[in-house]
Amino acid sequence: MMPNEVAALLAYVAELDPRTANSNQAEAAEQLRRWCELLRDVPAIAPDGWDAAAVVRRHVAESPFPILAVDVTRPWAAHRRALLARHTDPTPAVDPDDVAGWQAAIRAQRDAVATGQAAPTASREVTSGDPHPAIVARIAAAGSPVPAEAADALRPYRPAKAAREAASEQGRSDDLSVACTWCRAPVGEQCRRRTNRGPNRAGSWHRRATVHPSRREAAQARRDRQESAA
Repeated sequence: MMPNEVAALLAYVAELDPRTANSNQAEAAEQLRRWCELLRDVPAIAPDGWDAAAVVRRHVAESPFPILAVDVTRPWAAHRRALLARHTDPTPAVDPDDVAGWQAAIRAQRDAVATGQAAPTASREVTSGDPHPAIVARIAAAGSPVPAEAADALRPYRPAKAAREAASEQGRSDDLSVACTWCRAPVGEQCRRRTNRGPNRAGSWHRRATVHPSRREAAQARRDRQESAA
């Protein structure tokens, strides 16, 4: 805060709590000097609801003790930490190859948030709503949210999905369209097997490369019922 802002804040303190009023000009000047020294890094108003006058009013209303400058600096320190915790360093408009300039821009952004001159820039949250109509139209035009080249490259790493796609292309039943009654694998997940580690140690589950025969039969029966109903 600037000295004139600190002086206005002290006048507000004296108005709310007459006990803090100074008896002479020398005491007032000394109090102003002390508060200016402690509050020089504290803004009068900052983003996200920081208001030094509101801090003073709350202290006078809730505390039986006369307010001190630290009763303003400590709440500001907590507020500043909260601001910086939500700040995510947005990409500055600086050439990334200019390391010194990039670092300086990041520091300037953080300093602006830490001194209350700018609001923190948080990451955009992923919403749970439906996708934007433009995105839906683009996916419909492409036929799939994953390009064909990317799907081919991922096929060795997604054997279950690859098997389901192959079954659909070949007109066979989708074995993962039903839950497995043998290993209790839910719909869409591969069958699993239990590894026994001895009588006194718990085993662990591992995915099977193939489905259990009973699951394949159940999937085929489901497909037959759907075709007969159609």
